[in-house]
Amino acid sequence: MDATYSKLEQQLQQVKKATTTVEINIDQTRRKQNEQDWLEEDSKHFEQEKLELLDHLRIGWQGEEARGFHRYLEEQQHEESNAWMQDLQTKRTDLATELQENKAQLHHLETKQATLQKEWRL
Repeated sequence: MDATYSKLEQQLQQVKKATTTVEINIDQTRRKQNEQDWLEEDSKHFEQEKLELLDHLRIGWQGEEARGFHRYLEEQQHEESNAWMQDLQTKRTDLATELQENKAQLHHLETKQATLQKEWRL
């Protein structure tokens, strides 16, 4: 009987360590999500500043060549902005998936821990 209890106790300790690791991973993922939120907010501010700068340039430019170059800059800025936003969205999705996986793993470990504790008390 002592060997069984010893084995159960060892399994419980392993589950508790794994649970702690998963909780740390969840915290790290949430921090990454917060950083992602800050990046997106900064991106929005930069986007607005770029548009304001392009407006100022448009006012100062004269002639067909200047307008053509302005359109080129607007297109470049639009493409870069779209690529940046797509990258941010991909990262956001990856972090959400990572968080869900960690939560599922935590739930599994908590269930396993409850089962082991129940066996240990019997």
